[in-house]
Amino acid sequence: MPDTLRNHAALILADTLGAILAGHRERSVAAITARHATGGVPLLGCAAAAPPPMAAFLTGHAGTAVELDEGNYAAGGHPAIHAIAPALAEAAASNPSGEALLSAIIAGYHAGSRIGHAMRLRPAAHPHGTWGVVGAAAAVATLRGYPPARLQAALELAASLGLATSVTASLRGGSVRNIYAGAAAQNGLLAVDLLEAGVTGEPGGIPVVFGQVIGEGFDAAAYEEAATRPFILEAFLKTSACCRETQGALEAIELLLAEAPLDPAQVTAIEVATFASAATLAERAPVSPIAGRFSIPFTVATRILHGHAWVEAFAEAAIADPATRALAAKVSVREEPAYTARQPAERVCTLVLRLADGTVRERTVIGTPGDPDRPLPEAAMREKFRRMVEPGFGPRWTAMWEMARGVDGLPRCAELIAAFRP
Repeated sequence: MPDTLRNHAALILADTLGAILAGHRERSVAAITARHATGGVPLLGCAAAAPPPMAAFLTGHAGTAVELDEGNYAAGGHPAIHAIAPALAEAAASNPSGEALLSAIIAGYHAGSRIGHAMRLRPAAHPHGTWGVVGAAAAVATLRGYPPARLQAALELAASLGLATSVTASLRGGSVRNIYAGAAAQNGLLAVDLLEAGVTGEPGGIPVVFGQVIGEGFDAAAYEEAATRPFILEAFLKTSACCRETQGALEAIELLLAEAPLDPAQVTAIEVATFASAATLAERAPVSPIAGRFSIPFTVATRILHGHAWVEAFAEAAIADPATRALAAKVSVREEPAYTARQPAERVCTLVLRLADGTVRERTVIGTPGDPDRPLPEAAMREKFRRMVEPGFGPRWTAMWEMARGVDGLPRCAELIAAFRP
């Protein structure tokens, strides 16, 4: 693994740690943590401790709760949180070096991404909690030093422990979507424990489960070709606390606002044309915070009125704000078939802004800041980390950032874990 890959992996770890700490401030995360943190290994982001499988679950839940974690287009989901949550739980139990932790995260990221890339997920399924369980098992098995044959056995066992997820849960306001990654992290760690207890998986079961059960097809050739693909270098990173598919429209409105100020009272209509999967995020009246995070109308409206789409923009009170809902009601979203045809090479979005005086302003964007071909500068990622961590840890965030970015040099992970606790 070249230094450039390890350095980028450390950036993704730092970013994911920030998302985990931000997630622990959410009411539902704090409540389930209080209920199930009954002692065991220390949790990052709070003062509690839990048995390793539950620690993996709670960490994975926190890491996706505010929709700030990374993702990967080639994999078709969010590989990092699935690998990092169980790796942190295992590291809290075994105290490996920082170098070993980072290597395990890279291995888990790769194992999950490779399956996600090769399979064709059923349209009704959400990718969280599916192939990520294999990535979770790979991270834990790597930390335990498994040789190749035993590692493969762990992955085959984990393949049968994925979830039946729903892609529409979040659109309808179901925050159950936020526990998918945590459940997969827990099950991936359990898969390794089960293997050591004598339980076996289905030999050759990965293409069966992901090609016929959870998925509709599995491209064995693509799976083999991706054996050495550096998926982690293809990650996308966010600066807004909402679904990636809302962020083309967000960038378009950012660019229009940068050109000239806008009086929200003068807006008569906002029209968004985009590719098929983004066009499903068209709900104008979201019923809950997660539904708001998966709504192009709401994210655009909150950006215009409040200047951002950060965590607090999707609090329960913010979702109910009458002015934001009134503006969101003026936003329409449709699929543009020509844009869908340009995928996966390009992710295109056009936003048209219509004002009461007859003015029409329009902007088309391709991709989003933070995409692999439009990487965010280190300073932007450091500022994002500050915003995620400072509310809970104050000025300690600077040392925490440096420690996460330099995790490769830590002799033991206990230092990292202690630094990320209150």
